[in-house]
Amino acid sequence: MGLPWGCGHPSLTSHARGLLTLLVTLLLLRLGSAQLRVVGPDHPLTATVGQDVVLPCHLSPQRDARTLEVRWIRHRLSETVHHYRNGEDLYREQMGAYAGRTELARDGLSAGSLDLRITGLRPSDDGQYVCTVEDADDYDEAIVELEVSATGTDPHLSLGGYEAGGVQVLCRSAGWYPLPQLLWRDARGQHLPSVSQTHSQDQEGLFEIEGAVIVTGSVEGPLSCVVRSSRLQQEWKYSLHIAAPFFHNAQPWMVALALVLVLFALSVGLGVYLFRKKAAKKDAKLVKQAAEIEEKDARLDEQAAELEKQAAELAWRRFLLPHNRVKVTLDPDTAHPDVVVSKNNKSVRRESKRQQVPNTPKRFDNRCCVLGHEEFREGRHCWQVEGQEESLKYSRWGVGVARASVKRKGWIDMSPEEGIWAVQYIEGQLKSLTSPRTPLSLSPFPTRIWVCLDCTQGQVSFINADNGVEIFTFTAASFNGESIRPWFWLGMNAQLCLRDSTL
Repeated sequence: MGLPWGCGHPSLTSHARGLLTLLVTLLLLRLGSAQLRVVGPDHPLTATVGQDVVLPCHLSPQRDARTLEVRWIRHRLSETVHHYRNGEDLYREQMGAYAGRTELARDGLSAGSLDLRITGLRPSDDGQYVCTVEDADDYDEAIVELEVSATGTDPHLSLGGYEAGGVQVLCRSAGWYPLPQLLWRDARGQHLPSVSQTHSQDQEGLFEIEGAVIVTGSVEGPLSCVVRSSRLQQEWKYSLHIAAPFFHNAQPWMVALALVLVLFALSVGLGVYLFRKKAAKKDAKLVKQAAEIEEKDARLDEQAAELEKQAAELAWRRFLLPHNRVKVTLDPDTAHPDVVVSKNNKSVRRESKRQQVPNTPKRFDNRCCVLGHEEFREGRHCWQVEGQEESLKYSRWGVGVARASVKRKGWIDMSPEEGIWAVQYIEGQLKSLTSPRTPLSLSPFPTRIWVCLDCTQGQVSFINADNGVEIFTFTAASFNGESIRPWFWLGMNAQLCLRDSTL
């Protein structure tokens, strides 16, 4: 009797099922032992100096990376930026430049993410990074390209003097990375050749660039200085129009030359007269007289040179300084409790003992600042600030202007973005409160400073009142149609006063 259908020896279906199970098991084992593959971005990353950036990197296919060894290195330097192994960050081999600035994204390790965060970017962080991963049996890596950039200050134009029948115009801008281009253009957009161009790099790696061009009366319309960043594919422009009369009237060497010729003619005539009158005297006396004449000629030459210098400085001051000086007084209702305003509202000092004053919305409560009473919306205005008992040189202070709506409460970032255009003196260094700060020259050190506001042109200038030399100028200031008020900041023991002076 035959066996029933489906009984007896295993059927073909059972063998096929077992073979399939074996193949799946082998495949899973194969996948479990697959080679490491590290993947990075296929394009460069861009970031700005001072910001944070995340360098992306991950395993493909996705797998748990918590037990692997992950190391980020610089491609060219082959030095460690960050090292991770078996759940622990290792800092012994880390480059000093990255100490305290790197963090591996731990929450993504289980999903195969190896992202690295770098905080407070610096110009030196620019370049290639290598994300490496290894275990006991395998190793792989991926390259990440990081392009760091920094946008510097707006181009600043100033006059450098008279040269080659024209006026030398200087253009300077600082705080750039990488090194930008500096170009000159006339009113038609045509490029003008530079007579000189230099650049330097500060301790932070940011570039300052300066160029010069000679402008003659034949140049019509405004002159533009353009700073171009090829990495950002942007350019910044500032224009200056030099009126034609300036080329004719502001050439003091002509006056000085005429004066030299007149003085020289007088000296020669005097010499001839003395020679004829004293002809009968001894040769020794004649020699002495000739020597005196030569000495007088030399003194006249020195006086003529000094007159030329003074005439040039006078023309320079008249070009820079506005002719509308104003009397400025202090507003005690805005003064920080540590700041004491005099009864006549003309001087202010910083005290260590806090005053008992009402905490009104007008009053600064964090920064030791005070505003002027006066508000300006249009025109040009200039006032003079002076330090008492060498207070300018041996204390901390700041002078400038601020929007009438400037923030009074809490921490204030003293910068144009906050509505403040000023210079600040701290620890022997005078700086403009730009972003970033711009170091300024202190030779010679000013004992009095003109603060000059041009509401129409949107400019704020600071001028050494001792010699008329420009210290710094903010150009294209964003007043936003608001009223502008004088602004003062005082460090410990600082004392400032307002002077009524002629220009």
